[in-house]
Amino acid sequence: MSDFWNVSSSLACLSVGISLFGVIAYLAGILEGDTRPRIASWAAWCTANTVFAVVAYLEGGYLAAAINAAAAAMNAAVIVVGITRGSGLRPEDNIDWACLVSSIACVLVTVGVQEKAFGALFAICANLIATIPTLRHVWSKPHEETWQTFAANALANGLGLLGVLLVSGFEFVSIAGPMISTAGNAGLVALTVGRARFAAVAVVPVKVG
Repeated sequence: MSDFWNVSSSLACLSVGISLFGVIAYLAGILEGDTRPRIASWAAWCTANTVFAVVAYLEGGYLAAAINAAAAAMNAAVIVVGITRGSGLRPEDNIDWACLVSSIACVLVTVGVQEKAFGALFAICANLIATIPTLRHVWSKPHEETWQTFAANALANGLGLLGVLLVSGFEFVSIAGPMISTAGNAGLVALTVGRARFAAVAVVPVKVG
């Protein structure tokens, strides 16, 4: 049983380590002025990961809770540093408003509904809505996105998902967070590379908000 747990926890630590490396690089970009995060999107991701952590913890998925809590902390760090470097708090368009509304809905459902799976479902929706601005940017200007960052995040979340599966099995509230993050980042990799090739342009790694 200890060996079983050691494999899972090792995968989880590796997952968090890879994600942390990516976030540190992103924060460096913000501090250098090359990256301007979209606060509404990061707020929705932070809220979603917090909800994933809470519902996993309440259902006994402690490893999943730890992974999601680490992700939420990283999201919060981006928000704080972004605000200190001039990123606006005011929503810019309807997508930003959708991010904020979905975040509030996540919290209300998690607090008010006894079945915590509904909180995870709303968190998945918030996560997807927060990704829309990036999807639009990838579709219109794929050469301005860094597919390697998405690939690293997909790998990190995939390892986290594997670790959670080893411990919790296919328990929805436990796997929801790393599952949607893995799928989302893998989709962004495919879209970035595919659109760049279709548009006959090279994918050049750059820092973007």
